[in-house]
Amino acid sequence: MGTRRDFFRSLCRTVPVFAFDQFAQALPLGVQFVNVAREAGLKSKTIFGGERNNRFLLETTGCGAAFFDYDNDGWLDIFLVNGTRFEAKYPKGAEPTSRLYKNNRDGTFTDVTAAAGLIRTGWGQGVCVGDYDNDGHDDLFVTYWGDCALYRNNGNGTFTDVASKAGVTTRTSTGARRWNTGCAFLDYDRDGLLDLFVSNYIDFDPKTAPLPESGPCLYKGHMVACGPPGLQGGKNILFHNNGDGTFTDVSGKAGILKTPGTYGLGVLVADFDNDGWPDIYVANDSTSSALYKNNHDGTSRLSISPSKRESPTVRTASLRPEWASPPSIMIATAISIW
Repeated sequence: MGTRRDFFRSLCRTVPVFAFDQFAQALPLGVQFVNVAREAGLKSKTIFGGERNNRFLLETTGCGAAFFDYDNDGWLDIFLVNGTRFEAKYPKGAEPTSRLYKNNRDGTFTDVTAAAGLIRTGWGQGVCVGDYDNDGHDDLFVTYWGDCALYRNNGNGTFTDVASKAGVTTRTSTGARRWNTGCAFLDYDRDGLLDLFVSNYIDFDPKTAPLPESGPCLYKGHMVACGPPGLQGGKNILFHNNGDGTFTDVSGKAGILKTPGTYGLGVLVADFDNDGWPDIYVANDSTSSALYKNNHDGTSRLSISPSKRESPTVRTASLRPEWASPPSIMIATAISIW
């Protein structure tokens, strides 16, 4: 079975191929996008790993973002996840943090991160929005390498991190720090309460992680951060909302743990088969992506979509992906994470 790159090459042999600028010139779109971030007041710098060299795979992914109306004024505000660096030492008060920007209703935004109680420095990854406690105010879940954050919206412009109390830090009993990536709120059992799904990449520890020169780890002849093939894949997590501000990990009962080590990244929730129940699609890196079909009884059936990305090689290890399922999902995955 070939890779996705082989698939697209086969298409190129049978259909005309055009450069993007050719399409842009040929199609009168009638719209134009202009980057106005700086003029709008979005001036914070995204920090994620070394600027010139990445010794660990963790440094290569980047951060998520969300539009949501945190203050219920009818205008979408912006939350930008931020990361950090291994070697850097920041002056007190200058540490990188995720940012909340309030919409000023005039095309500009104001940084209200500190006032909202959202200051935190760490390896932020993804973010999802949902009113998990049904109080009419959107809450935030932010994934991290390490403890995740569940920011409860207090309804007065501030947030409180209740992840530990709610049982969704994703902390392990062994003390290992999960590399949490994508996330999504969804009501998988249709009880009127938003549950939470969190995807995981690998079990990562910088003390034991292979360094580029240890393999060596090469991509097209260039030394790069090692992985993910050859590294232990993480396990995705499904949390059930108990309705009292807490969650219970039901990953095993729901069939989520039937997935092999997955290198999970993005999460998409949709009713893929139009049966009225939300299903979960996880875009994975370097191996087959996963589609969890909702069985309507609190469990899921796993389908594997045939998507495989060319990745850096590690001389001492290999990964055998599984292949099956619909081509339409394969193409969507190829576009989203290739």
